[in-house]
Amino acid sequence: PDFGSDPIIQQEIYDPSTLNYLLFMPRNTTAVIDGKYPLILSLHSIGERGSDLWRVKEAGLPKILDGNEAFPFIVVSPQCPSTTEWYYDRTDIKLDKLLDSVIARYPVDTNRIYLTGFSMGGIGMLDLSIRYPNRFAALIPIAFRIEDGWNLCTIKDIPMWAFHGQLDPIIPLYKAQSVINTLISCGGNPTFTIYSDLFHDAWTRTYDNSAIYDWLLTKQKQ
Repeated sequence: PDFGSDPIIQQEIYDPSTLNYLLFMPRNTTAVIDGKYPLILSLHSIGERGSDLWRVKEAGLPKILDGNEAFPFIVVSPQCPSTTEWYYDRTDIKLDKLLDSVIARYPVDTNRIYLTGFSMGGIGMLDLSIRYPNRFAALIPIAFRIEDGWNLCTIKDIPMWAFHGQLDPIIPLYKAQSVINTLISCGGNPTFTIYSDLFHDAWTRTYDNSAIYDWLLTKQKQ
């Protein structure tokens, strides 16, 4: 990839062996440790599925990255095919393989890999973290729930800051609260922010909040 593009934009990476993705390579080196950057893996919602990578920029973290000279993370934002969802058809296997490819290609600090997602991506990131808990240093699920039978206790020790709209009609708040309650009952200590005035879109406000990125940078894989 061209790390010196001007203006700084996300690159479209086509990887037929895993998933196509947007790549944000930061100019800001303040978070570099021993030549390695922290990485955020970002999973989009159901509306951005397909084969047109530009659609991934329509919402969430990728929407705010182009031109962002101050953002210190590598961000990889894969696109889910329109024929499935993140947590169906063992799409997690492709995501795990994608992470291996990303680590091989880019200067990633494997002790600082963070996972976030919203709506379908919030569900998918919980599935991915449960299946591969040793991958991630911290989790930020937004507008989320889980499927029956998922073992949340697997991720109880991974730092989590979760977000949900109190008025969400798509994924009711009680489903997200159940995730948090289960983690606490397992001995976890998640932080949960509920927006009293928001509906399903809890992600726009969250990704605009610099505090979440400061929080991520305090977390390293144990």
